[in-house]
Formats: sequence, structure tokens, C-alpha cells
Amino acid sequence: MKTVSLIMLLQSFTVALLAAVSSASPVAPRQSPGPGTTLQSGWYWIRAVAAPNFHKYLQTKPANAPGTAILESYKTAGQYNVKDGQLVANTGDGNAPLYLHVEKPADLANPPRTLATSFNTTENTFGTFVFQGDALTWSVPDINRQNLAAWLVCQNQALFINTGAYGYQTPAGCSDQTVRDPFVLYLCLGSFCLQYKKQRY
Repeated sequence: MKTVSLIMLLQSFTVALLAAVSSASPVAPRQSPGPGTTLQSGWYWIRAVAAPNFHKYLQTKPANAPGTAILESYKTAGQYNVKDGQLVANTGDGNAPLYLHVEKPADLANPPRTLATSFNTTENTFGTFVFQGDALTWSVPDINRQNLAAWLVCQNQALFINTGAYGYQTPAGCSDQTVRDPFVLYLCLGSFCLQYKKQRY
């Protein structure tokens, strides 16, 4: 009887210990080494072109892992391309790519002003990404947008689709991007421009 009780006590202790370790060390998304700091063939850096996010670059948070899409330093910039309507993130040789997802609102007829974006290992099922000139655009038949290249950068540098008028009644805590001077070497129609040079500043 004492032996059985001792075994049960040890089992309970083991379960409690495992639970404690699990709660103390939450599992983080798996990160890959990424594509590196040199632009890879067939991939592009994507950056904002106006204050307060001038030359802030698109990237994942955490880096090279599923999570929030943000604009941050060129030192941690991601590399991307549009393939079959998907914005694809290069996570390094031999690693599965990530895809930019757009939040689907419950009421498509009256969507909120901001639609959250995030990276995931599965393809995005809501809307289509396209490069128009050098601008990154997103569209979906269910939502009528005045400017397909309109984005918002809000708290913690998180990136959102702007479903409202570009540069008008911008939500508190967010910022629009302005149209870039068309007389530069690359044309920016909205928030982002592809960078064809090798430097990221």
C-alpha cells in the first residue's frame, strides 16, 4: 500500500513539475536564419518612403518566423516577392517561406479602418497582392478601396491595410505614407517602394 502511494505521489510531482516548466518557458515560434543582409536574386526589400517611417523596412516579428508584420530598421529588413498574388517572405535557403496574411473582417460591407497583417506558414486566403509600378498593393473584390497602395503603420510599428481614404482622418496612433517624388529612379505610388540597389539605407 505504501509503495502504491509513493508511486502516485511521484507521478503527481512529475506532472506538476512539467506544468511549471512549461508555464515558465513558453514555446516561441521557430525562427530560421533568414536570407542574410545581401539581397538575394529574385527578392526585394520593401520600405516606407515618408516620415515618420522614412526608410523603415518591412519585416517579421519575431524575425523570420510567423508573427506580426512591422516596419523597422534596415539592419533587420526582410526580403520579399509577389508570387501568384501572395506576398512571400524569403526565410533562407532550405527553409519554408512565409506569407503575408490580411485580417478578414466580420462585416465586409462595413470593414474597420484598419485590417491587421501578419506572416504565417500558410498562404493568405483573403485578397491579392500585386506590384503596381514599384508600389505594393492589396485588393479584394469585397472591399472597395480608394487607394490600393494605402497602408497604415500603428502602435509598435505594426502594419495595417488602410480601408479608408488615404491621408484623411488617419486613426489615432497611426500614420499614412505619402506619395514619393516621381522624378527619382524608382516610382512610389503609395506606402512602399521596391529597392533595386544593394544598400538598405
